[in-house]
Amino acid sequence: MHPKKKEELLKKGWEEAEIKNAENILDKVELHDLFFSKITFWSALVVIIFANLLISLVLIPFLIVLASWILYSTVAILALIIGFLYDLLITDIKILERKHHLLAGITIPLLAFINIIIMVLVSNKFITDLHLYNSPHNPWLLGLVFAIALITPYLIARIKGKHQFQEV
Repeated sequence: MHPKKKEELLKKGWEEAEIKNAENILDKVELHDLFFSKITFWSALVVIIFANLLISLVLIPFLIVLASWILYSTVAILALIIGFLYDLLITDIKILERKHHLLAGITIPLLAFINIIIMVLVSNKFITDLHLYNSPHNPWLLGLVFAIALITPYLIARIKGKHQFQEV
């Protein structure tokens, strides 16, 4: 409890034992909130990873058929949708530590990048095996576009200060 708050309570006639009891109750609530915030964080991480896998599977037909800026726009829009979902889930978690934000900021884009590279390689194989007129795509560039678009809503929210983390 903040020292000023403690002084205010003493001035209002609270006993030291009552203040200590209130501090203990508040500490329990904070630990309880931290526990459930961590569960919510890990659940959100699993949901976003699953959504990322689902979107990459949905992208395979687009990767086979589309080319040029239309493909990159489609990839970026789908990644932004997942990014906004992730940001929405993380914004609702009030107590997160710095390590959780760092983990989210590195793991999600890295997994997305790797996943899209694999999907582009698979779609390129389809393009060559089916002798389609579409040329194979650059997996590194598409992976980078997807990862950057995915993390953009989260980074914007961090810059605006919507995500706060607790120092432990």
